[in-house]
Amino acid sequence: MTFSSTQIRVFVLAYLTYLGFFVSRSPYSLVKTTLLKSWEPFNGEDGWLTIGMLDTAFLIAYAMGLFIFGFLCEKLESLYVLVMGCLASGVTTIFYGLADFWDVHSYWYFMMMRIACGFAEATGWPTLIKMMDLYFSKEERLDFIMVAFGSCKFAGTVAGSILSSFCQVFGTDSWGYPFIWCGLVIMTVGVVDFFFLPPTKGQAAETQPLLSDPAQLPKSDTTPKTPSDTGQAETTSDSDTAPTSNTVSSQEAIKDAGEGETKTLNVFLRALQLPGIIDYSIHLFFIKLGVYVIVYWLPAWLETLTIQGTGIDYQLACYLNAVWGLGGVIGTLLLGLIVQKTKLYGVCSFIVSVIAGAVVLVTFWYSGVAGTLMSVFILLILLLGLTQNAPYALSSAGMPSVVNKLTPTEDTKLVGMATGIIDGLGSLGAIFGPFSGTLLLQYSPSQGWYLVFLLVSVSMFVAAAVLIRQVIREIRDARESTS
Repeated sequence: MTFSSTQIRVFVLAYLTYLGFFVSRSPYSLVKTTLLKSWEPFNGEDGWLTIGMLDTAFLIAYAMGLFIFGFLCEKLESLYVLVMGCLASGVTTIFYGLADFWDVHSYWYFMMMRIACGFAEATGWPTLIKMMDLYFSKEERLDFIMVAFGSCKFAGTVAGSILSSFCQVFGTDSWGYPFIWCGLVIMTVGVVDFFFLPPTKGQAAETQPLLSDPAQLPKSDTTPKTPSDTGQAETTSDSDTAPTSNTVSSQEAIKDAGEGETKTLNVFLRALQLPGIIDYSIHLFFIKLGVYVIVYWLPAWLETLTIQGTGIDYQLACYLNAVWGLGGVIGTLLLGLIVQKTKLYGVCSFIVSVIAGAVVLVTFWYSGVAGTLMSVFILLILLLGLTQNAPYALSSAGMPSVVNKLTPTEDTKLVGMATGIIDGLGSLGAIFGPFSGTLLLQYSPSQGWYLVFLLVSVSMFVAAAVLIRQVIREIRDARESTS
C-alpha cells in the first residue's frame, strides 16, 4: 500500500501534534513529589488529595471538552480549532509553571489552570481523527496505520520525560521550568500545524465533486406552471383559513426534531445490541483505569524507592518514566503488526492484558526485594509499559477497526455510535482510575502503594476477563475459516 505526499505530511504532523499534547502533560505527574514535599498548598496532611483532585478535574474537563469540540469540528474548520487548542494548552501549562516564579500558593489558581488545560487539550483527538478520516480511505485507516498513530501518546511521554529531566541536568532545580519548556513545545507544534497542515474543509470540497458542469446540473423547466399543473390546490387569501409559511416551517421543524431524537435513540439501542460492543466497552474502561493510574502516579512511586542502595531522585524518575513510555511505543507497534496479520483483536488483547496484570504485581514485588538490580528493574518497567499500553492503543486508536470487524455494515452512524459508546465508557475509566489512586494514597498511607498496584493489576485482569466471549468467538471463526 502506497501513500501520497499529502497523506504522509498529514500523518507525520498529526502524530507530532498529539505527541506534543502528551509532552505538555508530562510535567504534571513528574513534579508531584516536589510539590508534595515543599510547596503549599500540597505539602499539608491532605497533600495526596489536593494534588490528586487536580488530575481528576483535568480529566473531567477533558471528557467534557471531547463532546464540545467534537461538535465544533463539524461546524468549523478543524485546523483552526486544533491550532487554538495547541496554543491554549501551551499557555495554561506555562502559567501553571509560572506559579513557581510568582510564588503562587492559591489552590484555586492551580485548579483553574488544570481545568482550562483539560478543555484545551480536548481539541486534539477529535480534530486529528477527523483529519485522518478525511485524508485516508477506510481501507487505509483499518490497516496498521491507525494503531501506529496511537503510539504517539507514549512517544510523547518519552519526549516529555526526557525534556523535563534536562531542566535539572542544566542546573535549573526550580519545578516550574519543565512546564515552561513543555508548554513551548505544544505551542510551537500549533504554529507549525497552522502553516503546513492542510485544512479539512478544503479536503472535503476536493473529495466531493461539485456540480459546476452545466450538464451535471438538474434540468429545470422554465415554463410557468399554474397551481393545477404542480398538483397543488389554489390557496385562498384568507389568513385565518390558510396556514402561513412560518407556521408550516415551525411545525415541520418540531416534527423533524422529534424524529431526529427518535432516530438517535434507535441508533444508540442498535449499537448496544451489536455483538461485542458491550464487551469492548467494559474492556476499555478497565484498561484505561489501570493505565491512567500509572500515568499519573508512577513517577511519584518511583521517588519512594531505593535501588542498589541509591534512592531514585527526580531525574532518574523521569528517565524511568520515559522507559515506561518507550515500552508503550514498542508494544503498540508489535501488537498492531500481530493483529494486522491475524485479525484476532480479542485474543491478542486478552493475552497481553493478562500478562500486564501479572507484570504489575511482579514489578511492585521486585521493587521491595533486597538486592534489587537496577538493570532488572528497568527491564520490568519497560515490560510494564509494553504490556499495559499495547491493548490500550489497540482499543482506542484501533477501535474503528474492531467495530468495523464486528459490524460489517455501511451504516456510518451506527459504526460511529458504537465507537462513541466504547470511547465514552473508556473515558469514565480514565477518570475513575487516578481518582481511586488518590483516595487510596490519602486514606491508607501505610498500604497505599500496595493497594494502588493491586488496583491496577486487578483492572488489567478484569479487562482480560470481559473479552473471554470474544476470544471464544474468534477462535471458533478462525477454525471454521480454515476447515
